[in-house]
Amino acid sequence: MRAIDHLLLGGGAASAAAAETLRLEGASGSILIVSAEPVAPFYRPALSKEMLLGTSEVQQRLLHPPSFYAEQAVELQLGTRALAVDTVQQTVRLDTGETVRWGQLLIATGSRPVPLQVPGAHLAGVHTVRTVADVQALRQSAGLQEGQSRVSAPRRAVVLGGSFMGMEIAMSLLALGLQVTVVEQEAVILPHLEAPLTSDFFRRHAQSRGAEFFLSDTLVAVHGQERVQEVETASGRRLPCDLLVVCMGVMPATEYLAGSGIALEGGLVLVDELLRSNVAQVYAAGDVTCFQDPVFAQRRHIEHWDNAIEQGRLAARNMLGRRVRHDVVSCFFCDIGDLSFSLMGMPEGADERIVRGSLESGSCAVFYLQRNVLRALFSMGRPADETRHAENLIRYRVQLRAVKERLADPGFALDQIPAQTVLALQGGGAMGAFECGVVKALEEERIYPDIVAGISIGALNGAIVAAHPRHAAQALEAFWAELAVHTPFPPGSAADNVATSLQVLTWGVPKFFRPRWLPTWADLLAGPAALPLHWTSYYDTTPMKELLARYVDFKALKSSPVRLLVGAVNVANGKLEVFDSYVDDMTPEHILASGSLPPGFPWTEIDGQAYWDGGLLSNSPLELVVERCGAEGKRAFVVDLFAGERPLPQNMVEVMARRDEIAYSERVRNDLRWRETAGAYRRLVEGILEQVDPAVQAKIKQRPLFIELMGVGAPLQVTRFVRVGQPGEPASRDYDFSAEAIRRNQEEGYALVKQTLAQARGKSGKKNS
Repeated sequence: MRAIDHLLLGGGAASAAAAETLRLEGASGSILIVSAEPVAPFYRPALSKEMLLGTSEVQQRLLHPPSFYAEQAVELQLGTRALAVDTVQQTVRLDTGETVRWGQLLIATGSRPVPLQVPGAHLAGVHTVRTVADVQALRQSAGLQEGQSRVSAPRRAVVLGGSFMGMEIAMSLLALGLQVTVVEQEAVILPHLEAPLTSDFFRRHAQSRGAEFFLSDTLVAVHGQERVQEVETASGRRLPCDLLVVCMGVMPATEYLAGSGIALEGGLVLVDELLRSNVAQVYAAGDVTCFQDPVFAQRRHIEHWDNAIEQGRLAARNMLGRRVRHDVVSCFFCDIGDLSFSLMGMPEGADERIVRGSLESGSCAVFYLQRNVLRALFSMGRPADETRHAENLIRYRVQLRAVKERLADPGFALDQIPAQTVLALQGGGAMGAFECGVVKALEEERIYPDIVAGISIGALNGAIVAAHPRHAAQALEAFWAELAVHTPFPPGSAADNVATSLQVLTWGVPKFFRPRWLPTWADLLAGPAALPLHWTSYYDTTPMKELLARYVDFKALKSSPVRLLVGAVNVANGKLEVFDSYVDDMTPEHILASGSLPPGFPWTEIDGQAYWDGGLLSNSPLELVVERCGAEGKRAFVVDLFAGERPLPQNMVEVMARRDEIAYSERVRNDLRWRETAGAYRRLVEGILEQVDPAVQAKIKQRPLFIELMGVGAPLQVTRFVRVGQPGEPASRDYDFSAEAIRRNQEEGYALVKQTLAQARGKSGKKNS
């Protein structure tokens, strides 16, 4: 019995993308792809177009060259099917007689066409299109030799189904010189467009190329001796034909999962938003999944190529413990002869459609709205930038009531609509009170975050912001009031600062941390384990855990309109990990993990893993947002507790303070060189496309990959609130929890926000005048 670390069942786009991502993300274990296909993973959309037309061979459409699998140590076992999965023993039985033991399993076996079940469906000349062999058989039925691009004698074809696949095949058969009739049971073709006028446009376009349509009808019988000669419809029509192509949809290829314990619904594998099944270490991607879509807050099943690639990549990352949600907007493209379009999102349920441009001009966008929120976009001949902006509006459910009437205007750029507001909060100990003042001022300015990201003390503040959307300032002020310590010296004096620092170091902060040299009864009862010889920290943070539980309803964070991201360092592997309130079941431990700065504070354990302060690797919370939620179209407010630029230190105290500022300063900056490279890349691609036939250009520009790489998303707008601090302030400022220091920090944060925003409004007013 072979043992494989990552077993990928299925030879399609999902498995190929997963294998590539596993290696890119650092997986060192063995990877095996088991595929029923006799060829390596290839570009399946070409089946109904280039490969049917004979302009492309499968070897030209491979997703990876043959050398890729050897170079990346990915084993590819072709012509092999899975017969059964045992999730208790973690094994898969193959039709070769072999049994393979797996550490992690990806189910990506795709789908097969729904068979036609009417009299005569067994006759020769009845085809489906799913494999290379299917296309070869269809071309032979059409009387085409290898490489031949037109039939030499008239042939009649009936295509059953006016879906996306059916229409692509119908247009390819027309191009090959066949007479084509499409029979569709719905009243329109392309019913999934949910736009009758758009569907009617494509029907008329196909008719202009010679196609004939019978709508609201279906087949009831296939007639012929050994081969199909005619088909009979429910309306009583008899349509002579030499071949019949059945495009009635597909069904998941998951029969081998029966009895495995893996939850199925209608043959589909039920997975969550991380693409995990109900069985540990079992994931699924692509056509076989019924997944929880967080963008639309419902379960969905999607059978499109780009979805399989996205899910394959995501499943691979989560197999490696990344805990990333499937919160991308689904997208696919379709070619109706020489016309190409893309459809993004979920048009079902839209209560309003707004058209930009026109179908007749070849440049048209249809915005599908539900209660003034964009749910989907149909795009034909529109700029990639526009599609990228619309993707963000769909993904973040942006309310468009105020600008809805302008959507029909091609001159109205979608990047003028801010998609999300971000608040990034650094770590900085007692200086976190500065962030409390920032939040108060922002709320007075009616600026509320959709995402709050925090490191260390910023994670504590961020948790309270997420738990109290739109009225966090009051909760933060109460929280910081409980942290204040008092000394007998006059507030704000040098003696008060020194006394507070010594007091905190010696006695701790009662509501935050307490020193281990003042043991509790629990410590004494712990015996030798409580002795200094076994300490891994100087303080105990149990009081903060209890305080957080009073200020944050952790169970409610997943449904909060404010998404919380916090960063912590895994002590074992030294990597920065992101805890996400929309993914993880957050607890006080998740927040404390981000602030567990050694050696003062102990590491915090979550699910058997130990974590230290995220600031050890990065005190830049905006990085967490960019990684998890993307940067495009966001308005970010970043609190910098450590100034990036300061005069040279004049004494040892200032040297120590400046050292910390440099170590913990915010490092997310606009990467000018990256932008220059990306711009040059886009100009190169545009230059190449200028040498390509315009019709081919139009097709390429509707491909999701082109839109992803060439569309320039709305820029990230960053406003920084940089704490300058007082000249000569001591290095102990990080742990000066005196009531006076907290009050002063809050006032400075509040005043800086007011001043910064007033200056921004002044500059904006001058530009407008």
